[in-house]
Amino acid sequence: MSDALKKVRSGEPLRIPAAAYNAFIDAAHFARRIDADAQVDPLRAGVGEQLVLVRNESGEDLPRFGVLGINGPIISPASGGDGNADEFKRRVAIVGAAITDTDEFVGRFVVAREPIAAGRIGLAVLRGVTPAVVNVIDAEHTHADTEADAQFLRSGFTGAARILWKEVGTGAKLAIVEIGPANRDRFPARLTGATDIDGRTFGWLYGWEEVRLDADPASATFAQYVMPPAGSGALSSAGSADKLAFNRYEAHLSVVHAQSDAGIEGFANAGACLVPGVLKDSPPAKAVVPYLRPVPKGVVVEMRAERTLQGETRFVFDAMTPIEFREMTVPQELYE
Repeated sequence: MSDALKKVRSGEPLRIPAAAYNAFIDAAHFARRIDADAQVDPLRAGVGEQLVLVRNESGEDLPRFGVLGINGPIISPASGGDGNADEFKRRVAIVGAAITDTDEFVGRFVVAREPIAAGRIGLAVLRGVTPAVVNVIDAEHTHADTEADAQFLRSGFTGAARILWKEVGTGAKLAIVEIGPANRDRFPARLTGATDIDGRTFGWLYGWEEVRLDADPASATFAQYVMPPAGSGALSSAGSADKLAFNRYEAHLSVVHAQSDAGIEGFANAGACLVPGVLKDSPPAKAVVPYLRPVPKGVVVEMRAERTLQGETRFVFDAMTPIEFREMTVPQELYE
């Protein structure tokens, strides 16, 4: 079967088959529709890139601008059963879950563009600028994210939705928000222990677990950092040596610094600080020697993900290294 859209070489007679001519007409009609859509709404193409199909599996009808958590694709790429790799690649369609009393869907949500009945599929905004309903707690809040057991966003000073404009006052307010990925490169973490770095006099790798501040005055753990509830997706270093964290304040401790005549021996690779000079008949022959120690277990730090020279992700934090003072017998040769 010949190809109706086969190209013509220079010097060959031009013969346009009916199939080719009809294809040209179809292409022209398609281009005209695109131009007409652009004239009606020049932002339509951009908005289309931000919309996804979502199936409301929250168990109740969702109003316009309601929020659903992203709970995976409707069509799995796995073969067999409900999986279909071709359909998975062709379009994004997700399962929308109810926002529960955990923070599992913080930063992983969509805002409904239209009302979506329970069990039905509708359009929702995944990324970009959109109108939204925000439960404004404080008029000074600049961001918004999911709220436990609620169908709309809740305001705050942090969140995956940046508030560009909102109605005056507090409570449920119409707003314009910009939805983007949640910031997960910094979070509070509790240190769970330290492991020596081989070959270092002072240097440790730290285990850790992600925590949240409990600010509920009625709670027994008020003003304390506690583990997030199960299912929240909280991170920890448990079971992975590659997740052990570095203390940035300890990075310089392996560097040996030159000692001046009037100075004292530094911590770097020395193991202790020794007072220089001659000690003349100063019994007892004792000195108080400071040693650097690892940051204690239980300290809460701001953990952050950082890219290494090898292109990997490792976790680091900043915390002052404690000093332990030990009593030491001064070597006899210093009494000469």
